[in-house]
Amino acid sequence: MAGNRSRRSKKHRVTIDDIARHLNLSKATVSLALNNSPLVAEETKRRVLEAADEFGYRPNYFGARLSRGKSDMIGLYILGGSEKQCNWTLPSSWMFYHPILQAVSEELSQRGYRFNLEVVSVEQVTKQGVISSVIQERSLDGMLLVVQDDIDYSFLQIVEERQFPFVVLNAKVAESISSVKIDNELGARKAVRHLVELGHRTIAHLSGPEKDLNAIERRLGFQHAAREAGLDWNPSLLYYGDWKRESGWRAAREFLQLEPRPTAVFCANDHMAVGVMQALQEAGLRIPQDVSLIGYDDTELCQVVVPRLTTVRQPVDLMGKLGADAVLHQIESESPQATHTNLEPQLIVRDSTAYAGSRS
Repeated sequence: MAGNRSRRSKKHRVTIDDIARHLNLSKATVSLALNNSPLVAEETKRRVLEAADEFGYRPNYFGARLSRGKSDMIGLYILGGSEKQCNWTLPSSWMFYHPILQAVSEELSQRGYRFNLEVVSVEQVTKQGVISSVIQERSLDGMLLVVQDDIDYSFLQIVEERQFPFVVLNAKVAESISSVKIDNELGARKAVRHLVELGHRTIAHLSGPEKDLNAIERRLGFQHAAREAGLDWNPSLLYYGDWKRESGWRAAREFLQLEPRPTAVFCANDHMAVGVMQALQEAGLRIPQDVSLIGYDDTELCQVVVPRLTTVRQPVDLMGKLGADAVLHQIESESPQATHTNLEPQLIVRDSTAYAGSRS
């Protein structure tokens, strides 16, 4: 028997089918016995366990969990723009996503779960039904979806239909689907109010892409705060960037042509703010004496550039942690209800802002 077992192990990995055939039992009975089910007689369990030991059977990790109705696996999907241009590849995006991934990983690990990371395009989820297919397969216990694009999210109707544990990060896309996001509009309001308190009346805004959800909220916050302060609104004070440093440089060159010239610029992310800073300094202007400058994100760049950049700090790591908590709560709850969390960002004042007309 030992010789036969040795030859068999060289040919293929021993499976439940092998044990079932050897004992003349059904595959289902063997599976239940291996999982110590009370539906199987003790004598049958003993025979199955002895055969499993004799044949050197090792259970498949995922198969064993799926047979119990759970995989201990959470899907973390990042909706990364179009197939031709994936937002994931941008340096600014990586600085945004990395704390989320780390927080999700740590929280799930502490609760005995793993996560499967996928970056998907808008075309894959809307036309190819990638997320719908995964939910129907039931290979995951739950899913987190990080979104960034202003698109039609009706493809997520299956979440409510299947009562599948699901949380959207970075946006609220439907009342019936749980979400954890950051109040970008409030962050922008804080930035503009800070500049207004410093006496600035002509403030330009460098927005992110026109259809980006974060950019949209920050742009609305800027516009609302400007109206509240009674600032004169001029469409030329708004420039659409692409989150990259180069677009900040181009925007600053446009702002420099305006009359009157803005005394302050609020940028929708730090990378573009660095581009603005470079263009202003090349033009012989001083920051903050001639132009005050505010970014958004509080990346490491803020404390590397000179002057150090005033910015808006986002609790993205907390967003990841609370998102993981929320999807696990849905898994463990008998009748989970959709919840929505809107986290407050923080204005970090450094050296790039000063009172308007401060020449010293």
